[in-house]
Amino acid sequence: MISYLCDDDTLREYADKLLERPTNFGGDDRYYRTHAPVIGKADYSDDLMAESNYDTALDLLRAAADEGRNDTEVSDEHVIDAGIRHWGWGQCSQIFVQVYADDVMLCRKCDSIADWAVSRKKHGRRRFLCAGCKSDWDWDTTRYGLPALAPIKYRPKFTAAWREACSILSALEVYAVLDDSDYSEREWERWQLNVNEALEQAQREYEYDTEAESAEIADSCHDEVGELYGHEPDCGIDWQRVEDIYRQAREDYFTQLGNEHLNAPITGQLALI
Repeated sequence: MISYLCDDDTLREYADKLLERPTNFGGDDRYYRTHAPVIGKADYSDDLMAESNYDTALDLLRAAADEGRNDTEVSDEHVIDAGIRHWGWGQCSQIFVQVYADDVMLCRKCDSIADWAVSRKKHGRRRFLCAGCKSDWDWDTTRYGLPALAPIKYRPKFTAAWREACSILSALEVYAVLDDSDYSEREWERWQLNVNEALEQAQREYEYDTEAESAEIADSCHDEVGELYGHEPDCGIDWQRVEDIYRQAREDYFTQLGNEHLNAPITGQLALI
């Protein structure tokens, strides 16, 4: 995986964009409030790239959250492997990551993440405000002369998991796969599964062949079947072509078996030289 380290401004840009809660979303109160969506997949889509990226990202995020620890207490809180439903995609999985550290302050007026801190002279306590509510505060101060000091820019701390999340998001903007090795292994496993299913279908036509014969015939045509790799999308395979290859391999197998039987020396017969 290509790693992209993001500065705080980039981390905040991602946070501002991804923490915007959809109007039709219902679920855990942490979603889109303290935890932002990072990557998702449709559970029954058979999209190998989405599955590979999802599982790779989940491992990376958990490792980043728990770095230097012997338990998973932090990642259990900061990284959520959530199951959600989408009207178009059905059952989905979505990774939500806590953006800011536990000590982050919220705006006193709207409960969003604070951007500014102001101190009241009378009590010496700070009040935290987001960018939108700060303008109201400034107007009140000017209009009514409230005793407030000048607001100070407040920079909340980001979680380690969120830093890793933004690195992942940045990498995916450049290259579509997080881990080429993992993706290739999944492709090969899917290909082998499709090959086995195609061969089993071809074998059903010859119900009188023994299991041993069928296995030997299938082994004999694996090289030729392997040449079909990559000809069909999504690790697919042309079943008709596999059937033709198997049929020819079967004919060759039984032809060779018959020749061996016919040419075998008869017991007691002298070998001719």
